[in-house]
Amino acid sequence: MQQEVEPLCCSTMGTPAMHREAVDTGSPSPGALLVDLETSEETQAWSLGRPSKSSKQYLRQVIVEYEALDRELPCIRKFPKPPTAQPLCLCMEASPEEDLTHLELLEALEAELPGAMDNGRVSSIRFENMNVICGTAGRKNRWLITVKDFQTRSRLLRSGLRLRGLVHPLVRYDNLMLGDYRLHLRRSLARQRMLEALGAEPTEEN
Repeated sequence: MQQEVEPLCCSTMGTPAMHREAVDTGSPSPGALLVDLETSEETQAWSLGRPSKSSKQYLRQVIVEYEALDRELPCIRKFPKPPTAQPLCLCMEASPEEDLTHLELLEALEAELPGAMDNGRVSSIRFENMNVICGTAGRKNRWLITVKDFQTRSRLLRSGLRLRGLVHPLVRYDNLMLGDYRLHLRRSLARQRMLEALGAEPTEEN
């Protein structure tokens, strides 16, 4: 069983730069952050229309909401800051029971893109142990594949990877991270509401 993120990088390639893709066919912009306008608007709307903090009904409501959310999302990924966009990073999810290896991923990539690592079309293969990151068990882990260009990305998104006789789909890592970040903001907002209703100072969640 893999225990932590383990990079496998092409010796001729450096650490892939962080990018933001304005649109699918647009050019990346270094150092950009993923922005979730939908969640930001939701947060603003709550701030403008919240009930009186002194109301017992409001206090009961926010506690019930937080407890329900805590049961629904007991272990989520936490973010100290918004995630940086990585438009050239793809992700394949796999259950811990599959116990895949870097070599198997490399061979699957080579079958789809002969010489992928040697010619630089794939710059790195990394393993992300989601159960360690989220402090839980039973979640699918993630294999992160960073490619050189959007053409290679599009080809792999269409084809997926065949491992042990099964085709595993690939998805954009940015989409998964944005989903994780939305859950983090949703839970953080619920926690902030509860603390404010109790008259406590907001603190960083462990």
